[in-house]
Order: sequence, then structure tokens, then C-alpha cells
Amino acid sequence: MARHFLSKALRYAYLHGWLYRRIADIHRRRVHAIRRRGPGNPVKVVFFAMSVSMWRYQHLYELMSRDSRFETHIVISPSIDYAREQQQRDAQALRNYFNEHGTPFVDFDLDCAVDVKSRFDPDVVFYPQPYEHLLTPKHDCTAYYDRLVCYYPYAFWTSKGKWSYNFHFHNLAWRLYYSTRMHLKEAQNTACNRGRNVRVVGYPNADDYLKQDFNESVWKLINDGVRRKRIIWAPHYSITPEFGLVPRSQFLSLAEPMLRLAREQHDAIQVAFKPHPRLLTELYRHPEWGRERADAYYRSWAEGENTQVETGEFVDLFMTSDAMIHDSGSFAVEYHYSLNPVMFTSPDLEPLLATQSEFGRTAYKLHYQGRDMSEVEAFVRDVVLGGHDTMRSWREWFFNEHLLPPGGKTVAQNTLDDLAWSLFDEPLE
Repeated sequence: MARHFLSKALRYAYLHGWLYRRIADIHRRRVHAIRRRGPGNPVKVVFFAMSVSMWRYQHLYELMSRDSRFETHIVISPSIDYAREQQQRDAQALRNYFNEHGTPFVDFDLDCAVDVKSRFDPDVVFYPQPYEHLLTPKHDCTAYYDRLVCYYPYAFWTSKGKWSYNFHFHNLAWRLYYSTRMHLKEAQNTACNRGRNVRVVGYPNADDYLKQDFNESVWKLINDGVRRKRIIWAPHYSITPEFGLVPRSQFLSLAEPMLRLAREQHDAIQVAFKPHPRLLTELYRHPEWGRERADAYYRSWAEGENTQVETGEFVDLFMTSDAMIHDSGSFAVEYHYSLNPVMFTSPDLEPLLATQSEFGRTAYKLHYQGRDMSEVEAFVRDVVLGGHDTMRSWREWFFNEHLLPPGGKTVAQNTLDDLAWSLFDEPLE
């Protein structure tokens, strides 16, 4: 017992007494060096892109690329946690996305990743997730803490505790651009550095959700002239225990019933299967599923008359839908931008709510709860098809109170304003 407490004390002293202070000092010296370079020497910025569904930096990249103070680059780098086939699919989806947007990028070779430090020598690095050892070693955040690492949350964070606010990344990154003041408060109460590197700019996807026009062609065209109700089913990947956490995903129990519901109600509904990007990899590993069954299941959704699979961008999908059913984390908040009815599938919501911040609990309580498939069917019948939506006014309140970016600006502009202030104007110690 004494050895355990001594070990914890030594680790605390190492992190707080040396490592965090050392990295903070390195960051101050790098900002000083940027200022000494003066005009004509742009700040070099690299954005790592892991997958389309977790790419949050398009608007910021476009804004910065038009600013002569910055030299910007995007580097494709799929997660090494995923199966090789999924890495290849994610990389190709990113190529397609950037080509469609006319955005230049540095491609990724699974066998020989580009050495970003030697090629670009970046001052600022935008990272896709707050986890170490996520990308190939040449791209991993652990190799860039001596640079000015920045981060947009890839999800609208609802949980409390270490997982959300107090990994090494949270304490070693230079800037964490969070969504609301409630998230700042959680960081101040949880992170070892008390959230000193947090700035509130709004949720990055808000810049997409708040635009006026959305593309309805993301939904499969059914040539009978009938406008069906459009429902999204978005299961999480946590089908097995991981790192001691209880699985939240209801996918294993709902997989076949949801597909059957879509087929039986083909005259009334259209369903988009929107799995977490990691679910396919987890199904490949699952003893009762495996590669063949998982691929066949995804094909069933892709080939159905009124069904489809969505693994990439989802803003247009959300905003042109009529309802969603899910057990995800970020979507519990993000879908509220649509103001449409939404159901969370869980046999018991209380254990999940106990893990949530005040912000997260509020978002979840604006959901209808699906304890089993019969309640999912009732939601579709009564709320989606029948129009008996009793929570609409509460969702509108939440939207106005928490989802609009601060200052009446876009999230990208808020972020660029802070970067410019921090790099060029903020008084330094």
C-alpha cells in the first residue's frame, strides 16, 4: 500500500512539477519565436484528417488558407486502431471528400507515412481526437507536444471525468477549443491544468448545421413519388466491454429487428444505417459476427429498397431527416440542431446519466427512451408517423441556450480570432 501511494506521488510530481511545466515553457518559447520571425514568415499549420465522419476542420482550414499569416496543410492519416481494410476505406473517403471540395491534401501510404516534421516543420498542429497512440507514430500527438497542438472535440462531449477532460493530451495540448462554457467549467473542475488551455468557440459542426441549404440527395431515391418519413439509426461501437467500461451499444440486440422494421414499414419509412466508424472493426473481432457476417449485414442495408448505409459526412443527412434512433454520445447533442424528435435506446438510462455532466444530462433528457424494440416501434408509429411530439418546445429551448456559437460569429471565425490573438497580440510572460 505504501509503495502504491509513493508511486502515485512520484507520478504526480513528475507530471505537475516537471512535464506539464516544461511543455508549457516550450509553447511560450515557440510563440516568442513566431513573433520574432515577423511578417513574411507565415505560421506553418498542419491538420491531421483521420476519417470524414470525424473531420471537423474544413471551415477553419478554408478560413486560414485565405489568411497570409498562415501556411496550411492537410495530411490524411487513418487510425491505426482500425482494421487495415477500414483504414483504406477511410483514406479513400477522405480523398473523395477533399477532391469534391477542391481542397489540397497530402496523401497517406499505409506502409510509408509521410514524415510531417521533416517535410513541413509545423508550428501548429490540429489533431482529430484527444487520444495518444491513435495515429501512426510519425503523426501521433506524442510526437508533437513540442509544437502548438490544438484540438476541436470530434464529438459534442457529454461525459464527465478523466475520459472527457483529463488525459495527458488535455493537459499537454496548447489550445483546446471547446463548445460551451459548461464544457469549460467541467475542464476547470477536472483537468490537472484546470482548463488553462481551453477557449470557448462553439461546436465546429455548428457552422454546417446553421447554414440555410441542405442536400436531400443524400437519401436514396425511391421512384414511386411517395415522400416517406426519413429515420436515422446510429448505433455506437461499444458492443463489448472496453477498458473496464460497460458497453453502451444496443446493436447486438437491435441489429436484426431494426432491419426487419425497415423492411416491414417500407411504404411509410426510409431508414439510414449510420454506424459509428469503429463498429465494423469491432464486429470483425466479435466471436458471433466476424468479417463475413458483418459485411453481409452492411450490404443488406445498402441494397434494400428503402435502406442505405452512411459512413461519411452526416450534416445533410441529419438536417433532411425526420427523426433519429441511436445510442451514441455526441449525437445525443448534435442531432438537436435538427430540432427533430430523437430516441435513445437503452434498457436503463440511469447508469449512463450518472456518468454525464450537467450539460449531458440535459441533452439526454430531451430524448424519448427506447428500452426495447417494442418502444422503438411505438416511437416510429406514434411520434414519427403520428406526429405526437411532446418535447419539441424543450428542444427549441436547448438549441437557443446551448447550441448557438458565442459572439454571433461562426465557430471557425471565433477560432481564428483566438489563434491570431494568442500567436501575435496576447501579452506574454
